[in-house]
Amino acid sequence: MSNLPNAVHPPWCLRGPDCVGPNDLHRSRLIGTANRGDEVIQVRIGLWQMDVGPTPPSGLLLELSAGCDVESWPIDLAQSRSLAHLSQRLVRQLGPDSIRAA
Repeated sequence: MSNLPNAVHPPWCLRGPDCVGPNDLHRSRLIGTANRGDEVIQVRIGLWQMDVGPTPPSGLLLELSAGCDVESWPIDLAQSRSLAHLSQRLVRQLGPDSIRAA
């Protein structure tokens, strides 16, 4: 994987087994969002891009886990932008008493 040309990979790609053939799926390192580490549902976020078509789809990759159950959800760029905007707006509506882990 590391022997593929740099032009083939986005600069943030980890060059895993998913990005070595046709319709490559590039993933970035996932960043944890846990504040304390004892949250029931752990959330990590990163980037993804798939090499298909003239305009490769890309966006945010959400990973949700509870114990050993892990699910990854690629969200396209348009929805990622909307999610970022809407989540900020919704979080502002929560009062300071709402800050506690689920």
